[in-house]
Amino acid sequence: MDKLMRLLSLFVVLLRFLRLIYQINLIMNINENHTASACKPRLFRWALWWGLGVVVVCLAILIGYSIANPESADELGGPLMNQIYAMIYQFGIWPIMLYIGLLGPIVEELSFRLWGNGKPWTGIVSLVLMALWSLNVGWWLPLLVVACGVTILMVFRDDKTKRLFALMLLSSVIFAVAHLGNYEGNKFIVIVGVVHKLGFGLVASYLVINHNLLWSMGFHALNNGILAIPLGLAFGQVSSSAVTIENGYFQLEVRPVLVHNDSICEENRFFFDTDTNYYFGSTASFAEQALYYEAGQKGIVPSGDTVKFVTERGYPNCSFKLIYKTQPYNHHALLVAMENARFIDIDTTYDSDNHTTVLNIKSTYDPLPKGD
Repeated sequence: MDKLMRLLSLFVVLLRFLRLIYQINLIMNINENHTASACKPRLFRWALWWGLGVVVVCLAILIGYSIANPESADELGGPLMNQIYAMIYQFGIWPIMLYIGLLGPIVEELSFRLWGNGKPWTGIVSLVLMALWSLNVGWWLPLLVVACGVTILMVFRDDKTKRLFALMLLSSVIFAVAHLGNYEGNKFIVIVGVVHKLGFGLVASYLVINHNLLWSMGFHALNNGILAIPLGLAFGQVSSSAVTIENGYFQLEVRPVLVHNDSICEENRFFFDTDTNYYFGSTASFAEQALYYEAGQKGIVPSGDTVKFVTERGYPNCSFKLIYKTQPYNHHALLVAMENARFIDIDTTYDSDNHTTVLNIKSTYDPLPKGD
């Protein structure tokens, strides 16, 4: 009942927010009569079709690449999925799906496409918002955004068509660069992902200029909603799933925990000399414990002088139940099995300056169901 009341409250807040957006839209006078006479040059229609073509081609490439290379799932959305898991852990599944499918598109369109009515003050506000979004890339990008934007507003202050087209290109590029964090891995994935966002930005900009901001919000919400609905259903399956790895040395049960639970968070009981262990955390932090115990068996103390662990914990958090079947406990077999099951990735490097062996431990577990 409490969860239902929270969802209803959130729904009421969203309705009020949408009403506010509609009122802003009326105040800004972004409507078809306003744009039909000044913003229908052939150039903008070409931007629409090129943008749609880029979106379709890039999606086809990414889908084909993922089918041909199943191991590429982490590259296609690893950082983004890590953020989604983290938010779901804090707030629950469906509020985040609602954010992805509705609130996120509204916020991003207000930030990147507010300039679409051609008024100087909305152009200035858009530059400020785009500069703030660019901070996650680096300090230099907001400065570049402001410099380019001010130049466009000044040079094309008497030519509305050229000013809008230049802002379309600038906002689309910044929109693509701001989403760089959604991708990782080889350069091919990054380039295709960024080009896809660039095409999406062109289409959304065309809709703002030739119709209004609500059209681009609807297009953005449709795009994200197509992803959010199956993602929400998949997370529903994940919350009740568990993976078991068993061999002659141990039995390990791993269960994703998608929502914060104080009682589960206290399950940190992984001891060097205990047959049955319970643990809560990421797969990387669990592997780090096993590495410490393996090093202890070999008489190595990971103090940083000779051996150093660098752990990228990530999400989702999991509840672990580990039962060792033999003595002495074979921590090495546990780590190898976790790597083979794609729970973790351990990369060993040598720091020649400090004469230290560095073990980089990364969580790679994604419990979302995969296609056959």
